[in-house]
Amino acid sequence: MDASEKCIPDFERLLSEAGLSEREAEALRTVAQGLTAEEAGQLMGVTPSTIGTYRQRGYKKLGVSTRSEFLSIPQARAEAASAARNADAANAANNAPTPDRPSAVIPCGEKRANATKRIVLIAIACLIAAFVTQRLFSLHYYEEKGYLGSPSGIISTDYGELPNVIGMRADAAASEVAQSGFCPLFESQASELPSGKVLELKEVKSAEALGTGISIFSWGEGCTSGYNLEGDWKASVVLVVAT
Repeated sequence: MDASEKCIPDFERLLSEAGLSEREAEALRTVAQGLTAEEAGQLMGVTPSTIGTYRQRGYKKLGVSTRSEFLSIPQARAEAASAARNADAANAANNAPTPDRPSAVIPCGEKRANATKRIVLIAIACLIAAFVTQRLFSLHYYEEKGYLGSPSGIISTDYGELPNVIGMRADAAASEVAQSGFCPLFESQASELPSGKVLELKEVKSAEALGTGISIFSWGEGCTSGYNLEGDWKASVVLVVAT
């Protein structure tokens, strides 16, 4: 734009001084913006023919009769050029490639927290693996020695469900019984079966009959199992064990 154009009244002043109504002025703005009558109609909420009527009225007040004559007016030409530049800038911004985002920097504290979490998870996994391995080893050991590795079922009693530990080794059987709330008492019985094998379960009684002291049983080469009679038991049961 040269110095003479800078002195020309702006586009809005041109429309105002020509006495255009707001709708006529708005219709001529859409001409400067390069919109068709259909596009302007959608923008203004009227039909294309109404847009044409507004434009013709505006042209007449400005002393022109066509679109090209209107755009030859310096103020209208400058407005159209400005609208075109704005449109080009908007298109360029929309089409510009998105720059690659830098990788997020993880704070040192977060890195340490993540490392700690991984260590904890690994430790838990190792404990689970060790427990499973030990359990499998124990089952294999008991089976090799002629013992059952786990209860063979459940026995219903007046005090709840009692694991059927017949065939298990006394210490493992007593542990299963105790976990179910039954205090294990022991009774030895001579047998040709492996020493320490539970032969029978009997005398399931209320825990109120328990006295004080420890229920203890030894068999084989130094094998011992014992439980405090004063525990929080719901009942007691006698394990008959082979010796």
